[in-house]
Amino acid sequence: MRRSTRGWKVCAMAASFVVAAFAVTRAQQPASPARPATGDAAKSAERIDGVIIKVEPVDRAKSTRSSAEKAKPARRREPQALRLTINTAAVWRDWARDQATPNASESPKKAAERGAKSVATGGEPADKDTTVVIHLDPDSKVETRFRSPQDETTRGAKTPAKAREAETGSKETSANDARQAAKPVRFNASDLRPGLFVQVDFRHLQAGNRASTVTVIRPIITPAPAGGGDRR
Repeated sequence: MRRSTRGWKVCAMAASFVVAAFAVTRAQQPASPARPATGDAAKSAERIDGVIIKVEPVDRAKSTRSSAEKAKPARRREPQALRLTINTAAVWRDWARDQATPNASESPKKAAERGAKSVATGGEPADKDTTVVIHLDPDSKVETRFRSPQDETTRGAKTPAKAREAETGSKETSANDARQAAKPVRFNASDLRPGLFVQVDFRHLQAGNRASTVTVIRPIITPAPAGGGDRR
């Protein structure tokens, strides 16, 4: 009986040493690399920029409305979705050359009309190789940024003053600059029109290219000093 007890204790101690040694070995081994994401999580965001050449409202609820609802007078409302066709062949520097203005309060409609008449808008080819169709859902974000015609790489600044500072390297602003910086026009989804230059972050899904953010980029220049002519 004593031998059995003693033998059991010996076996238990040996087992403890084995478990401890295994734990130390596992701790010394490098951690296994994380598994790569699959499915939608593996789809990286894409970004394009160019000029809007077509805007189409998409009312998804139209086909599901009842006859009684369709008979009611239509109410003015934001479209549930938008479909943008963007010409990526239009280059920012060329487009902004004849669009840049010191006026950050120009209305969205006027800005789009001027942009649609740009040489870069009308002169660049728009075919299946240069156009991209982007879908905006109600939760897609629309924002406005500003940058100089020479700035082709950054996302732009959130205010005209910051864009001018990046262009000139100076923080000095005139009273006119400060006034425009205080109330620059901010674009909404309903302001998107052909002729505007945009940068779009989106994901390519089976249902189409879904935008997460559409940034309207406005070309801003520093106002010329009195009697100094146009700095463009």
